[in-house]
Amino acid sequence: MQSQSRTGIEVKTSFFPLAFLLFLCTPTIVIDGAAHRAGWGTYYFDAAPGNHHVKIFFKYLFMSECGGNSINVMVQPGRVSRIKYHMPPWMLAKGSIKEV
Repeated sequence: MQSQSRTGIEVKTSFFPLAFLLFLCTPTIVIDGAAHRAGWGTYYFDAAPGNHHVKIFFKYLFMSECGGNSINVMVQPGRVSRIKYHMPPWMLAKGSIKEV
């Protein structure tokens, strides 16, 4: 019996260690318009092969989309596309997002 490969998107979210107040914030990962609230860490989302739009942000004080940034990702059949999002220590900056 042949095992089936996963096809989807893996997202790793992190932040600068001294910005400890971000432990109180929950990132939102939006894939093609569908929002998923997730903690800081690594998460997997099933996604069909093709191009997908991924946006990541979190709520902080009066900002509804703090650190918001997005990327387009091409998911190949039978593969997992990996994205890394990192929030720098200043809250008014965009988080860095890249495919790894």
